[in-house]
Amino acid sequence: MPTFSSPNRIVWEYFISLRLLTQNAKQAPSAELARQAAALAVVTAVTVSEVFLNLWFRVRVEDRGDPEERKSLLKDLNSRASIQRKLERWPSRYLSAPLDLEAGAGGEFTKLKLLRNSIVHFTSSHESVEFAGITIHGLADTSDYDSLCADHAMWALQTAENLVAEVFRLAGYNEKEIPHALHVWAGRPPAV
Repeated sequence: MPTFSSPNRIVWEYFISLRLLTQNAKQAPSAELARQAAALAVVTAVTVSEVFLNLWFRVRVEDRGDPEERKSLLKDLNSRASIQRKLERWPSRYLSAPLDLEAGAGGEFTKLKLLRNSIVHFTSSHESVEFAGITIHGLADTSDYDSLCADHAMWALQTAENLVAEVFRLAGYNEKEIPHALHVWAGRPPAV
């Protein structure tokens, strides 16, 4: 039997996981452990952002009650549209305001997504290396992964939170409402 939950609970829990990864990276006893936690934070930040988009836009479209919008959104969700497609189309389609993917929160998220892609989809070369009588063909460029540190984890968390805040802005939330919406959806308490 399926379990049903409030959509923001799922996003909240993913953000908690992201904050824990960020904390682990910051408190890691070695650069290697910091890098590993940072890599997971980068991947998780992109994931939590997509989960937010899926669930928040679903709630938004359902609340508006437009059958054509609902049909369009469900089609994208059921076809597992890429996060890039969602970022490019959903704000314009469902909020009547495009998300700038070149600058600001959208531009930073684009950089985060590129970093995530570089540590998940390593580029391979046709080079070979030989040592102790063993030859390895087709090396992978792990430079981006190897350079990760706690600062990357913190940046990934901030970038995901900033993307969520930008979606709220595009939806017409005023600046006083955004900290409370971030608390409800991302678990970030408003500053006192």
